[in-house]
Amino acid sequence: MSHETQPPLPPVHEFSAAEIGALAHLYRGEVYRSTVWRTRLDSTTNWAVVTTGIALSVTYSSAEASPLPMVLVGLLVSVFLLYEARRYRYFNVWRARARLLETDFYAPMIRGEGLLLGSGWTEMLAKDYREPRYHISFTRAIGRRLRRTYAWIFVIQAMRTMASSRSTPFR
Repeated sequence: MSHETQPPLPPVHEFSAAEIGALAHLYRGEVYRSTVWRTRLDSTTNWAVVTTGIALSVTYSSAEASPLPMVLVGLLVSVFLLYEARRYRYFNVWRARARLLETDFYAPMIRGEGLLLGSGWTEMLAKDYREPRYHISFTRAIGRRLRRTYAWIFVIQAMRTMASSRSTPFR
């Protein structure tokens, strides 16, 4: 009969009331920053939708109207996509920090498990503050925003532009 030995559990760290208070304020700050950057993302998306709507209105205002506004707004929406990808990278920094606190600080506390030092979350968070960096690349941010929102805008523009160009040539 073999006796399997269990690996030792990581030590449980008891935070003082002051440390828990500081972490609570840190969490609130990270959620606030995440919310601010999320609002900026929404603003950029709104600009893209509104300019597309205006271009659609101008393009279909009369039978003689040119589809050129749709093409120009397509370029403008591409610029909005680049702005939004940049903003998304900032948003993702704050969101990731808040999520780390939720999963590795608050969740174990709520479950009554204590706070495990061996899980590495404290070191990850401290490193993120000591050496701030983006968590995703610019290309990945573009891909996420494109899949989430901008693909639909571009599809609508492409469908309308193709429909317009069939009926009237560029002027």
